[in-house]
Amino acid sequence: MNGKVNKSILKASGIAALVMIAALALCGIFELAVLGMKNSLVTLGAGKWWSADGDRYAVVGLYAEEDAGIVWDNVGGWVRSIDAGLLEASVTPNEGARSWAWCSGADVLLSVQGPKGTVNAETLAVSGDFFVFHPLKFVYGGGFLNDDSNPMGVVLDRDLAWRVYGAENIVGMTVTVGGEEFTIVGITDRESDSAAYKKAYGDVPRMYMNYAGYAKIGEKNVTLFEAALPNSVRGFAMNIFTGAVRPNESATAVIEATDRFSLKNRFENMKQLSYAWVSVNKIEYPYWENEARVMDYRAAVMMLFEVGLAAVAGTALLLSFILLRVSGWTLTAEVKRLWQKAGEKRKQRLRDKPAKVPKPKKEKKPKEPKKSKKPKTPENAPEPEEEEAILPDPAGPDEPGTIPEKEAD
Repeated sequence: MNGKVNKSILKASGIAALVMIAALALCGIFELAVLGMKNSLVTLGAGKWWSADGDRYAVVGLYAEEDAGIVWDNVGGWVRSIDAGLLEASVTPNEGARSWAWCSGADVLLSVQGPKGTVNAETLAVSGDFFVFHPLKFVYGGGFLNDDSNPMGVVLDRDLAWRVYGAENIVGMTVTVGGEEFTIVGITDRESDSAAYKKAYGDVPRMYMNYAGYAKIGEKNVTLFEAALPNSVRGFAMNIFTGAVRPNESATAVIEATDRFSLKNRFENMKQLSYAWVSVNKIEYPYWENEARVMDYRAAVMMLFEVGLAAVAGTALLLSFILLRVSGWTLTAEVKRLWQKAGEKRKQRLRDKPAKVPKPKKEKKPKEPKKSKKPKTPENAPEPEEEEAILPDPAGPDEPGTIPEKEAD
């Protein structure tokens, strides 16, 4: 730093950077909360199920006022129009498969009679792949098929089962509705324990029946139509849907469920928070859509906080950068300072290191004279005998070995 850096301003720059990091971390927490809400929505199950093979699908729903005049024949025409639109866009299913799914329904209040009594139940008369879009939590039995093979089949929730039979496991029993007998094929429980779901579901008992069976006892305008359509390009599914259905905007609402938590939609909902509770139509949304709308409101509130936190993070980043420049701190100077400091530490370690004491040299021992080597002899060889000197015989050769007598004078 060499005395040129203002440490107080540099510290303030660091504090601003920490504020920026904290704001971004809170934004991340809000995003995780929104993702959790999205994953908890059972109504998006159809889109997830149809997207399981890797193709992207979107769930689009139309919700209408009861007086919108949508009848069953309209639904049949919409199905044919969507088929034609997909075929024109070269979306063809594999052999023996379908490229999309749909369901429709009408919300009615019916009197259900059983051995224990008669109860008014909120009833959905449905058709198509209703139990694909809304996989209810079955405790006994299951749902009826999406054809008319069993038009007199009904599904009761546990509350209604207790009220009309005093028991839960009543699959195969019958109830009387509008003078007609219907066979109970399944008993369901509530799918979620969240506060939003409980509020939307309500405390009234509920029943689900095939629209073809309901047509035997009454007639009701269709109030909902949902489709799971291929959506490889953003907006493709919505264009196919609205091109086929052609909704009356004053009496209907079209919502792409799988895109409702996108940044764009959340930002738009955030701008409309002041009018969130203002209703300009008489649409009675089904309970699952009401649950999703509560989550839309929560996500919009979170988006409001996220926008504020993003503004704080941007301001803190700018302030930190300005303070950093004013303080005189630069990355190059800091790297140079750290390098010099490291060099000084290395030198200090070398100075503080004790000098090595030389080891005493070992004195060399004088070499012993080499011993003369004896000639090698074979082991156990006898030592050689000394030869006696042979003296000349004075007696001459005649008498060897005798000493001659001294000649007489």
